[in-house]
Amino acid sequence: MLIDLASAGSSWRDVYRLCVSFIHPRPIALVSSRSGDGALNLAPFSFYNMVCANPPVVMISTGLHRDRRPKDTCTNIVETREFVIATVVPQIAAQMAACAAELPRGGSEFDFSGLTPRPAARVKAMCVAESPVNIECTLRDVITIGEGPGSARMILGNIAAIHVADELIGPDGTCDPHRLQTVGRLGGKWYSNVADPYELEIPPVPGA
Repeated sequence: MLIDLASAGSSWRDVYRLCVSFIHPRPIALVSSRSGDGALNLAPFSFYNMVCANPPVVMISTGLHRDRRPKDTCTNIVETREFVIATVVPQIAAQMAACAAELPRGGSEFDFSGLTPRPAARVKAMCVAESPVNIECTLRDVITIGEGPGSARMILGNIAAIHVADELIGPDGTCDPHRLQTVGRLGGKWYSNVADPYELEIPPVPGA
């Protein structure tokens, strides 16, 4: 099957549904933010990754509501210039999904999901107490990609502090993948657990 996006007949929804069915597993950022008046917000985004090491910068991409309003997460981050990203593990997967419910503006997904807010060290946004890894971030930039349905706001955040549960750290000072089993997003309603990690070596180049 070939889908030529330059030809007519391919809607953005069809392209999106196809792409997320093979661009996976995608890491999930469970993003905690505060509104300008202090209301807590917590929402998951699977367009998420680290995009620079020096300086350490992460990226999340938020879509728009059907009426083209920015998501509350984006609005809050622009207002306060800070946020926290919690890592999703199987033990909180159901609560993470609950955080995707569209509550009224100002409603707390912490309360709705049963997850617990915990004060951060450098920002006013809250960590997720049940998550073993939380990344405190300050806003670096917001990049607008498109304007109509299906468009997005790509948010770049400078990492200000990292919380990692002590029991996850291996002898080399990093998270042991056998101890930290994360949840990845697939297409539609499908998710996966990173339960069977393995290593691969890059082979040497002859004569190099």
